[in-house]
Amino acid sequence: MEVPIDAEQPTGEEPRPAKVTIRDVALAAGVSASTVCRALARPGRVNLETAKHVREVAERLGYQTKDLEPDDERVLRGAILAITADLRYPIFGEYIYGMQQQCEERDFCLLTAVSSDDPIKERATIRRMIPAVDGIILAASRLSNASIRKAAQVRPLVTINRPVGGVQSVVSDDRQSIGEIVATLKGLGHTSITYLAGHEASWHNGLRWQALLVACQQHSIRARQIPCGEVLLDPNSVAVFEPFLKNPSTAVVAFNDGLAIRFIDYLRLHGIGVPEQVSVVGADDTAEGQTFTPPLSSIFMPREEMGRIAADKLIGRILHVSDRDVTPVIRHSTFIARESIGPAPTAPMAPSRSA
Repeated sequence: MEVPIDAEQPTGEEPRPAKVTIRDVALAAGVSASTVCRALARPGRVNLETAKHVREVAERLGYQTKDLEPDDERVLRGAILAITADLRYPIFGEYIYGMQQQCEERDFCLLTAVSSDDPIKERATIRRMIPAVDGIILAASRLSNASIRKAAQVRPLVTINRPVGGVQSVVSDDRQSIGEIVATLKGLGHTSITYLAGHEASWHNGLRWQALLVACQQHSIRARQIPCGEVLLDPNSVAVFEPFLKNPSTAVVAFNDGLAIRFIDYLRLHGIGVPEQVSVVGADDTAEGQTFTPPLSSIFMPREEMGRIAADKLIGRILHVSDRDVTPVIRHSTFIARESIGPAPTAPMAPSRSA
């Protein structure tokens, strides 16, 4: 049979389509198109041998990722799931903002979910989203250590303010700040402190209470704790503050600013002045606390920086460019004294019999 003179002559090399597509690479590599996408843009989703094989085939065929539409290329880079306890409380938004900055720089998509401090919801969200993401960041997780380790076996995972053995974490160490708070209150003449506790499952709550106990022992100050986690879930649950009126102290340290502000409002309803009769310290140094009357003494944490570090550590693990060291990354908080604390009153507030 006569061959047209303009027909392409065999050269012994694979023929290259005019424009190589993902399907062409998949066919030549003997894998699915989705595997090609993951191998080229989301290497953490396939094993190293498959990724290497696909890249070699793509290079041989002349496939270039710039053939993708810009939006598609961005989506294919990778996706991270961040789960926070409550976006209504501003500190979690600051963590997310820090994560987003790092994700944008490295072309990862950040997805956010809210657990509402419910470990069942948090676990269900992880189970539902694991097939769609390359890694997970848990901020103030309420899951058990065993559940976090199990999730970390399925996808790269980083926690914020929740250290778990064998899992990368980024934490704020408040022990020095708590020590400064107690020393400051001692210098102002206070001899007793009440701690308004947060969620029982909160690692930070436990850290702050233990640090407060140690510092109070060092300064010969009486310390006690009142469980107030209900107020964090329902602002109307102010009945949890009643034990304070029955056995008041001259100073109070609250688990966070939101709790401290609700407590001050509660004291005002009972005609008790802050700081004239009771000095109050919060934690987290929120904008609400800074602009409150009186401005709230609090603990500042570098949350945006912590969010960036968490995302950076996670992306490094996803892309297999980080070492396997999971030593917690520690950032230290800072105590900021404002007008919500003052000298201990000369006549301590009398216990209330009606509370």
